[in-house]
Amino acid sequence: MDEKTRNARLKVHGMTCTGCEEHVVKALQQIGAEQVTANFRRGEASFELSESTSIEKLKEAISEIGYQPGDVEIVASEVKPKRGNVGDYDLLIIGSGGAAFSAAIQAVSYGARVGMIERGTIGGTCVNIGCVPSKTLLRAGENNHLAKQDTFNGLQTSAGPVDLKSLIEQKMNWSARFGNKNTSI
Repeated sequence: MDEKTRNARLKVHGMTCTGCEEHVVKALQQIGAEQVTANFRRGEASFELSESTSIEKLKEAISEIGYQPGDVEIVASEVKPKRGNVGDYDLLIIGSGGAAFSAAIQAVSYGARVGMIERGTIGGTCVNIGCVPSKTLLRAGENNHLAKQDTFNGLQTSAGPVDLKSLIEQKMNWSARFGNKNTSI
C-alpha cells in the first residue's frame, strides 16, 4: 500500500561534530522520521516523514537533546511506493559527465535514490583525461609564474627552470591512478 510522505529539512543549531549528527538522527527516528541524515556543517537534518508526524514533535525532539530547532522546509510531498527491490531508483542518469554529477548530487540532497549509467569511464573526458588533468599543468604554470614575481616587500620568492617531463609524468600518474588508459596531454 502506498503511503503519503513528505521530504523535509530542519535547521538544527548547535551541532558541532559527527557525534551531534548521530544524536539528531536518533532523536528524529524515535518519533517516526525515516531516511534521516544530519549534517553539522550545514546545520540541518533531512528526513522523510508521514503526514501524521507533527512538525512540532520534531522540534521538541531536537530541543530535548540540547539543540535549537530552526525552520522546517517541506522539500517535496509525494506518494511513494514501498520499496523492496534493490534496483528501485527515483532517478536514473544516462552518462556521467559534469552535468550528470551535478544532477545526481542535487537529487540526492532531496533524498532521491540515484543510479548512473555510463558506457565508458565514469566521469567522462573532462574529469578523467581532459580538463581536470590538464589543469594540473595550468596550476603548475601559475605557481611558477607567481614564484618569479616578488609582489610583497620582505617576501623573497624564486622559481628555477621548469622540468616539463616531470610535470607531464605527474599529470599522467594522476590520470592513471583513477583508472584512465588515455593519458595524453
